[in-house]
Amino acid sequence: MERFYKNGFFAEDEVKTFVGLEIEHTQAYGKRTLFLARNDLTTDEILELVVLNDCEAIYYGANRTYMHNHGLQLAQIHKFLSDGYYVTVDYPYNLHKEVKQKFSTVWSHPKFIPFCSIIFPNTEEDAQLCFKIDDIDFNKSNPGVWTSTMSKFKEQAGFTKWEDYRNDEPLHQTGPSKEEKEASWTLSTNTNKH
Repeated sequence: MERFYKNGFFAEDEVKTFVGLEIEHTQAYGKRTLFLARNDLTTDEILELVVLNDCEAIYYGANRTYMHNHGLQLAQIHKFLSDGYYVTVDYPYNLHKEVKQKFSTVWSHPKFIPFCSIIFPNTEEDAQLCFKIDDIDFNKSNPGVWTSTMSKFKEQAGFTKWEDYRNDEPLHQTGPSKEEKEASWTLSTNTNKH
């Protein structure tokens, strides 16, 4: 995901782990969090980063990197929850049923945050749109349905502006930010005068 961090703009996949306060309005809001945009770290490596960066929470699937077939996730999450950390799993809506099944043993844990992401572009054009949380069939698993207009939902929901994400600090990056590259280029061209 291309985005800004504290030290500048990075292209897709250049930042693999980063820390910052959780600014999205979940149970971990305001807590220093280790964000994982990678799926290859061991439990010990994650814990080392959490301790080194004084984090209270761990966030799987940052920058839309959730992998459902990751074999160690569940065991890691059990360990982190038992150690007292908040754990978020950010996943796309189309995987909700599978994710709920995979994490059924921690689904109701007070510090486990299943974060179902619904991609919805151009919401400013949809003020009159109504949507509902429905059931699988009439009166099957829910007591009814919930409905809202887009505008009412946006008035009541926690909102995070894009610029708020700029305070995240990369821990592992594959190269300098766009700004750091430009500063380096400017410095080298200013010092190589003929």
